[in-house]
Formats: sequence, structure tokens, C-alpha cells
Amino acid sequence: MKILHVIPFLSVESGGPAVSTLLPVRYLNRMGENSKILTFRPPSGETVLSEESFICYLPELKGWRRRVSYSSRLKEMLGKDTDTDVYHIQGLWQYPVYLTAHMACKKQIPYVITLRGMLYPEALKQSAVIKKLALSFFQRRQLQEATCVQATCEEEMHYYREMGFTNPVAIIPNPVELEPLANDVSKTDDIKRFGYLGRIHPRKHIERLIDCWQRLDEPGELVIMGDGDNSYVDSLKEKVRKAQLKRIRFTGLVTGNEKNRLLASLSCLVVPSDFENFGRIIPEALMQSIPVIASTGTPWQELETCRCGWWVKNDTETLTDTMRKVLACDKGLLDEMGERGRQLVLKKYTVEKVSGQLEVMYDWVTGKMDKPDFIYY
Repeated sequence: MKILHVIPFLSVESGGPAVSTLLPVRYLNRMGENSKILTFRPPSGETVLSEESFICYLPELKGWRRRVSYSSRLKEMLGKDTDTDVYHIQGLWQYPVYLTAHMACKKQIPYVITLRGMLYPEALKQSAVIKKLALSFFQRRQLQEATCVQATCEEEMHYYREMGFTNPVAIIPNPVELEPLANDVSKTDDIKRFGYLGRIHPRKHIERLIDCWQRLDEPGELVIMGDGDNSYVDSLKEKVRKAQLKRIRFTGLVTGNEKNRLLASLSCLVVPSDFENFGRIIPEALMQSIPVIASTGTPWQELETCRCGWWVKNDTETLTDTMRKVLACDKGLLDEMGERGRQLVLKKYTVEKVSGQLEVMYDWVTGKMDKPDFIYY
């Protein structure tokens, strides 16, 4: 069976959607499946995520075409494609989404759309007029006509159903790479380290984390890992300067071994976002046996039920109180919480587990098997 994934961009800076698309495709190909990715070269200043042979890069889009991702080359390639069994579309709103769904319907080939958090109420408020127009002209129809829609959690499926959609939904989480513990990290200084990892954007509310740190009178080190909105990054650094905080470190973008090493050096990761449809940074920290404080805007109640972190409101007072609880924990208790978190990820969120669910979904949409229990009508 041939699966063709279509995603507008596949760069390091694209973050979770790009990585979550690449990892299962790579795994399934290693297992002998035929999965490919069709995407565009990232713009200058961004880094290609991978150059593996199963990825087809179309030329970089420039000028006005980049904003809408219009490409005659994409139309030509999809038109010539004659052997795809399932199209898997990553995301919403942009031209590649519209064109791929249109071609799939024209050829009567099943297609799947992964929502990527783009129908959350908070996400719909951004560029609201454009999204309302897109829903009216093509997006609502193409979502409803999808053979299956992929959500990463029950909450995302709930928002989808609230909009009136009735077609099947598969709840399949984003995958996390199986990583060894970064045992080379030294914590001999006994400093309590809190950290943030991810895209630096106003809706992530990293400024609240800085306010918490000031309220706690800098009890250790705060490490802010990631890049993104340059003006927001500058405002955070200015806030730190004005408050005369001395123990906050901005690392910029970190990946690979360096990211794992920094995660493993933490006492706790803090995710104060307004909302996340999945929040890859949470299982990435748990994979390094690090407990997590995540806001109730993330779908991670498992932090509480599996006793590997805290699932709390993201106001400054609540976050401060929760960080104070972490400070009161001895290292042995935090290590136990971290180990429970690692076992949770190994059980449910590895690339192998998620890829297996995707493979079952593809078999179901092509009529090769009965409906699995993670697909809902």
C-alpha cells in the first residue's frame, strides 16, 4: 500500500507538525511499507528537517505564493500520481490541503486529514475572517468528506464534533522517539532547575513563568529553550532585565542530544500554554524521566492520574504554588515521578506504537479490516 503525506513545510522551525509527520513515515518505510512525503523547500533562514529519499521537495515558494502555498508544480505532481492508495493531509487552510483533498475526491481515493489543533476555539480566533471564508468555500466540505480525520486527543475530537462534523475520527497521538536517558548530565550542584521547551509565542504565556520565578525569588535556575516570535523573545528578555533577574537562561533553538541533555538536567518542565492539541514537549520531558507541570489547556490529565506531574490552571498564582510544591520535593520523589512518566510514554506514545495505529487506520480506510477501537463515529 502506498501512502502519500502532503504537508506545506517540513523544516526544523515548523516544529511539532513536521516532526510528527516525519517520524512515523520513516518508521513505516523501515518496516517495508511505502510511505512518502510531498512538501515544499523551506524559505531561506529555515533548516530542512530531513533529506531522506522518501521526501519529495518542491521548489521554495516565494512572494505572494508563499502566503497561500499556491503551486502549479504541486498540481502537476498530484495529477500525474497514479499509484497512491491513501492521501494523508497534514493541517488545514492552505492550498496544498485544498488541492490534495480535491484531487483525492476526483480520483475517488480515500484521504485522511490530521487536524493539528487548528480547530480549537483559540486557534480559530487567529485570522478569524480568513478561516471563516475558507470553511464556507471549501474546508468544511472537505473535512466532512474525508474518509477519516485524525485527532491527537479526545478534546480535539470534541471540538471537531461541536462544529457539526459527523465523519469518522481516529484518536492517534503524536509520536515520540525512543530516547535513552541522558545519563551524562551532572546534577552534583543540587540546583533545582525549571525549564520551558518549545516555540516562543505569546499564547505560550512564558511571561507568567518569569513572573513565577520572580515570586519564588529565583530558587535555582530557569532555562527557556526554543525560538520563535522575535518581538516576543525580545519582550521576555527585556522583562528579565527590568526585574533584575540573574538566573534565567535563554538557549535559543535546541535539538537532538543537546535538547535531551538539557531536559535531563531539569527538576521539572513547565508548560504554561493557553492550549495545546497534544504538546510534544511533555512526553519528550517524560521520556527523560523529568516530571512536568502542564496547564489544563493541554490534554495531559495523565500527569495527575499516572502521578508523573501536575495538571493545573495556568494563572501565575497557581503555577507559582505548584512550582513551590516541586521545590519541597526531595530528589528521590521527583525521580520516582519521572520514572512513572517514562513508563507512560513507552506504553502509549513511542513511534512504534503510533505508527502501528496509523497502519491499522490505513487498512481500515481502504476496507481491509474492521473498525479498530480508536476510531469513532
